Formats: sequence, C-alpha cells, structure tokens
Amino acid sequence: MGKLLPFLTVLSFVFAVACRNNSVVETDTGIQETARKICEEQLILDSHIDWPERLYSSPADLSQLTESRDFDLVRAKTGGLNAVLSVLYVPAELGPEEGRFMLDSMLDLVTGYAVRYPDRVALARNPGEVAANFAKGLLSIPLCLENGSPIGDDLSYIEALQKKGMAYITLCHAKSNQICDSNYDSIRPWKGVSPFGEEVIREMNRQGIMIDISHSTDSTVVQALRISEAPIVATHSSCRHFTPGFERNLSDTLIKAIAEKNGVVMIGFSSMFLDSTCSVNSEYLLNWFDSTGVAWESQEGTEFMQTFSVTHKLRADAAQLVDHIDHVVRIAGIDYVGFGSDFDGMGPSQPTGLPDVSSYPVVVAEMLRRGYSGEEVVKVLSKNFLRVWQEVLNVSIVLQKEPAG
Repeated sequence: MGKLLPFLTVLSFVFAVACRNNSVVETDTGIQETARKICEEQLILDSHIDWPERLYSSPADLSQLTESRDFDLVRAKTGGLNAVLSVLYVPAELGPEEGRFMLDSMLDLVTGYAVRYPDRVALARNPGEVAANFAKGLLSIPLCLENGSPIGDDLSYIEALQKKGMAYITLCHAKSNQICDSNYDSIRPWKGVSPFGEEVIREMNRQGIMIDISHSTDSTVVQALRISEAPIVATHSSCRHFTPGFERNLSDTLIKAIAEKNGVVMIGFSSMFLDSTCSVNSEYLLNWFDSTGVAWESQEGTEFMQTFSVTHKLRADAAQLVDHIDHVVRIAGIDYVGFGSDFDGMGPSQPTGLPDVSSYPVVVAEMLRRGYSGEEVVKVLSKNFLRVWQEVLNVSIVLQKEPAG
C-alpha cells in the first residue's frame, strides 16, 4: 500500500485536473452558446462598414457568400448583424463635383440591394426604422458619408445629404479639408475646425446628421464638442491608451469628453488600432508596399507578407478588442461604447478569429467571459449608438423650430 499511495495521489491529481479542464471546456462551450443566442435574439449594429466603396471599385454579388469581402448578406446573417452603417467613402483627392458623382453612384448601388432583396435588406433613416426592420427580420442599411469634402463650400448640400438619407458625416478622412484638420495629415491649416467647418457642424445639427470625428485631430474633436449642440460620435476609433502616439485613436481625455456630451465611441477592429506592435509592423509593411510598388495581391506581395508575418506580429485578437471596450467602460461608462469595425476598409488587418461580419459572437463571448451582463452587452451591441442617433434627431427638431439666422 505504501508503494501504491504515491501513484494514487498522482492519479487523483490528474483526475482533478482533468475534471477542472473538462469544466472549463463545458463552461466555455456554454458561454459560446449564450453568445450565439444573444446574437440571434438581440439587435446588433456596426457603425462603420465600407462595403459600398468596395462594391463601387470592385463589383461583386453580395447576396451570396463572397470570400473576397468582409461583408456579404450571408455572413451578416451568420454573425447576427442587423444594422450596418453603410459607408459612402469619398477619397480626399476628389473635388466636390467628382466626389458628389461618386457618392451618388455608391448610393445607387446600396439602394439597389434594398430594391432587389426586399425580403432581406431595407434602408433606414432613423432608429425607429432600424427597430421596425429588425422586427421583420430585415438587415438595415442606413447610409453615411465618410469625408465631408463633397460639401465643397455649399452649406445647402448638407440638407441634400440629409434627404439622401445620411445618418452621419465623417468630417474628414486622410487629408485635411475645408471643414477641419485630419490626424493622418501633417498639414493642418485650421488648427482644428475651420470657420466654414463651424457652419457645417451647426447645419448638421439642424439637419439631424450625426457628427463623426474619427480621422479628426485632437483639436478638431475638442472644438467640435464645443460647437455642436448635439452629441458627437467616433464611428471607428479605438483607445490611444493601448497605442501611444497613434493619434488616429482617441486619448482618455477625448473619450471622457465625448461621453460627457452623451456621445459614443465605436471601437474599430483593425489590428493597427488595437495593438501598438501590430501598428508599427503594419506601418512598416505599408511603407514597403508604397516604396516598392508591389501589389498586395501579387505573388511577390503575398510571399513577402507571409515571410514578414512569421517574425512580426500583424494581428491582434478578440481579447485585445475587448480590452479597448473595457477601457472605455472603465473611464467613461458602459453607455458610451459600441462596435465600429471598419470591415471592408481595414485592408488585411482583421484580428485573429475575427475575419468578417460573421464574427460578432466571438466578441460577445469574450465579453461574457469577463463578466458583462446581458443588459450591458446589449448596450454595446446597439443601444448606445441608437440612443445617440435619436438624441441628434431630437436636437434637430428643436433647432428647426427656432427662427432662421
């Protein structure tokens, strides 16, 4: 028996570990099932997906599984996506006339899907229509404009954009424009918002169009918060806390200021936004491709990427994404954060395990593991953004009752 005791002790230890591991597996399976159920039953909104511009530049049939894209109707259903802010992205180098032509062309493509697939897709101009579409089992595709340069110097065009159905306008993109300075541009003529930009923000308030400050400089965000009578949004930005020096993400001070104005920060999924190491390595890659002229999709480009990625981290993961959600919750509160993935606009930088719009249950499962309640998850999935959207519309109603001038 003396010789047997050590063996039994080891055996009992192995059995206990096996039981614990089994329990962990069963618990995690339960979490994944709960996450899937939440995503099937609750309204999921993503505030920034660039599928219209991708469709414009490279036609495809998104009614079926489309491997070359992050978004299609099949994977949207798989992931439980119910509302996608459909981004009409206009490049910074286009003038107002060219930009408006491109915008209208993308608008036709988006509305075409609602016409061709009325049993699957519907436009939405406000949170009420999003909720009504959700009740009917339809994917809402509200519209938005990324980059305000098509406005030109014509304030009346903002009303035209509202009539076209724009839920929000991202003030600028990769270059500073007539409205404000871009955080991707070293040339910053306005030191924030231009005098014309102040008028743009006020008119957007009046028209009930949300002000999106993603891509804007810190000074622009501070000034936009001061000028706007309505909450503002960051539709696809993450936390600078995890990416020091990366101005494209928001500082703690700005996150708190947006929350104090009752706005919302929608976390971008790009690995460059989530992890500073990924950001540095991706920046090196971008510079290499720019300097060599090699195409991403070419054999040489693919081989270089594969070799580089062996020794250089390029992709974050779901845990790091939820770290950013945690951070906003910690410094501002649960009511001020959501999903703004930037799918179809982030290039090859999707996090590991989050390749496309079928991936929302993975993020929800990670939130559940960290102790978020069902009610808190639902706020992040859609309630927070819809609250801000409705408040912006409410401010518009008040402003339009006031005398002009």
